[in-house]
Formats: sequence, structure tokens, C-alpha cells
Amino acid sequence: MIGLASIALIITFLADLPLPWAIDAGTPGAFWPSAAVNLALLWGFGLHHSITARCWFKRRWTRLIPPELERATYLYMTAGLTVLLVWLWQPSPGTVWHVTDPLGAGLLWTAYLGVWGLMFSATFPIGHFRFFGLAQAWERVTEEPASGAGFTGRWLYAVLRHPISLGWMLVPWITPHMTMGQLVFALGTAVYVLIATIFEEADLVAELGETYRDYRRRVPAFLPIRRPR
Repeated sequence: MIGLASIALIITFLADLPLPWAIDAGTPGAFWPSAAVNLALLWGFGLHHSITARCWFKRRWTRLIPPELERATYLYMTAGLTVLLVWLWQPSPGTVWHVTDPLGAGLLWTAYLGVWGLMFSATFPIGHFRFFGLAQAWERVTEEPASGAGFTGRWLYAVLRHPISLGWMLVPWITPHMTMGQLVFALGTAVYVLIATIFEEADLVAELGETYRDYRRRVPAFLPIRRPR
């Protein structure tokens, strides 16, 4: 429930709905100091994800907590950082573009929700119970043998290696009213994802070896364009 609530929080935050926690809610300050604070918040959020996803961190972390709770505690930390990001975000409401035509705005909102839907569907091959840490905890309670998520190249992963990361790079741009604050979020997210993916793939090669190397040769990272052999 906490994981789903944090997802709902970031979706409504980026949508800039008339809510107290919207990305442009509040009193704006000077742009450059606000942008520096916002990038620090954004990259801090991303660094948490990248560090806690690394194998060396998981090995050390599971010396302190049961391995079956590793995923759940990761989600608790992510939810806390999501609240911190939204709470401390500095609004910069200057307009970059504004689509006022109802049809155009409606198409953009449809695309916005569609990309979030695709990101959510990308968790199906992993398994939602395992994605949210419930399966691991249930195996501990019932004393069943632990089963890992394993490697999957199905569904969206047969087209792109990183569909969820691509979604994160797309959603900040899909808005009828793009502001300077959203532009900072969009650019900061894109820069971070592109850099973090390098380290993520290095870990996957180290963990899966030739299985992932072959997958990387066959499936593109972000654009569904197959390269000639």
C-alpha cells in the first residue's frame, strides 16, 4: 500500500494538478537556486535507487536484515524519499509551452497516463508480489524455499531492455503545460537515467554473463530499433 501510494504521489505531482503537492504549487523563488535544490533532490532520489540496487550493497544490507525483507525495506526508503522530493521541491512556474486546445490537451493527458500504464505493465514479467516484496516475505512466513525473480526477456523486455527507465524519461515531457520546474525535472531525469544505466548494465553482465550479453546484442536499450547484425 505504501509503494502504491508513493507511485500515486509522483504521478499527481508531475501532472501538476491543482493540489497542494503539485510540482508548481507554492511560492516560487529565484530560478537558478531553485533548480540547484531540485536537481540535488532528484539526483539524491536516483542515487538511492542505484546504490541499493547494486549487488555489493545488497550483500552488506542483508547482514543487518533478513534477505526476505530487502525488497520491502527498499520500497519503504523509496516512499520516504518520494515524500521528501515532493515536499522540498522548489516551484518554478515559468511557462515553456502551454497547449490550450481541448483536443490537444486531452491527447497529451491520454499519452501521459498511457506511458504510466506501460511502465506498470513492465512489472508483470517480474511479478507484482515479488516487485513489492510481498512474495519474499510470504516465503519466509510459510518457510517455503526462496525463489528468485530470474531473468526475463518477455513482453516489453523483448522490445526494449529498459522500458521503465524509458518511461521515466518520457513522462515529464508529456504535459499540456510545461513549466520551467517540469523542464528541470525532465532534463535531470534524462541525464541521470542515461548515466545510471551504464552501471546497471555492468552489474547485469557481471551477474548473468553471456546470457545478458546476448540479450544486449539482440534488444536495444531505449529505442525499439533493431540494429543490423
